[in-house]
Amino acid sequence: MTLIQTVREQYEELPYPPRDPRRELQEIHHPTLAELTFVAHSLWGGRRHVDSGFRALDAGCGTGDNAVFMAMQLAKVGGQVVGIDLSEASLEITRTRAAARGLSNLTLLQGRIEELPSLGLEPFDYVVSAGVLHHMPSPAAGLAAIRDILKPGGGAGIMVYGQYGRTAIYQLQSLFKLIAPPTLPTAERIRIVRNTLSGLHATHWAQLGKDSWTGEISAQGDAGLFDLLLHPQDRAYTVPDVYEWLASVDMRLASWLLPYQYQPEYYAPRVDMSGLSQPEREAAAELFNGRLMKHTFFVARVEEETPPPPALDDLTAVPTWLIEGVEAIVRPQLETRRELAFEFDALQFRFLLDPFRRAFLKLVDGERSLGSILDEMAPRFATHSKLS
Repeated sequence: MTLIQTVREQYEELPYPPRDPRRELQEIHHPTLAELTFVAHSLWGGRRHVDSGFRALDAGCGTGDNAVFMAMQLAKVGGQVVGIDLSEASLEITRTRAAARGLSNLTLLQGRIEELPSLGLEPFDYVVSAGVLHHMPSPAAGLAAIRDILKPGGGAGIMVYGQYGRTAIYQLQSLFKLIAPPTLPTAERIRIVRNTLSGLHATHWAQLGKDSWTGEISAQGDAGLFDLLLHPQDRAYTVPDVYEWLASVDMRLASWLLPYQYQPEYYAPRVDMSGLSQPEREAAAELFNGRLMKHTFFVARVEEETPPPPALDDLTAVPTWLIEGVEAIVRPQLETRRELAFEFDALQFRFLLDPFRRAFLKLVDGERSLGSILDEMAPRFATHSKLS
């Protein structure tokens, strides 16, 4: 059996992440790489419109978190989403979830990411591939296929595993290749893993780094355990690896999802690193951190530059929220709280709401320009100039 067949069988038996379509309308999953306003900000400085001509692809859609969330957003403007995956069982879950939400703008295909350029699909503005390419026989071939189906100026959001933060996981993977080999039935392999984890001595590296694996198993059950510790193909990247990988297929890093994680001053403000190049600085930050389990970032073709966002004093610019759930997450706080507080990928933000800020943020709707918002506020805040 080939590696691709083995991976397909894994996800036919244990679709990942496990999702119950019967609960679809009771919960919503909103992965950051699928927040299309945030994507437009990160890849195009907010200058590319997410409209009826916008096409998005989820490359390795699994059970559909990214695909369904992007389809929900694009249904409002008439845009289209395509999802492709090896596993028909996973696609059926995605299909049922989309049907529960009445989404007719999501097309699902069974197949391999490497095959994308040969499928006759129209090109895409944006491709998301989260937690997939590192499971492929050739991650470079997968990324090259994504590059080849992008529109001019298009970009992609990628998540791959981080080498250092998964040190304990890879030690366990090596152990389970010996004591829970693929020749055993799936249920038996899972039983061996669970028994082993429950009996690890307190000084084992995996116990010391248990926060890197216990959450996944707790949240995703057997599917999460198998994906984490028994997957037949799993490679991880350091920052230099990411740069080398992108260069090998003529792509470049547009931005990290959370840039602060890759700023060495954040970890060592007293260390002089002025002589390092930007990639070296980011590599140093990864080593200072020591626990980055994932690298999540936006990429574009090397020959295409990322447009800068409008200047802060550009009165023609249109301020907008970068998250989809503004009405549920932000609006209530603007009405009742002294500060705006929310969490973004485990990072907490708090923003004091004085009267001017509160009034301004209430008027941000993604349609009105900065100038028109300030004009509307002028009668109440005459002491604030348009550029203050």
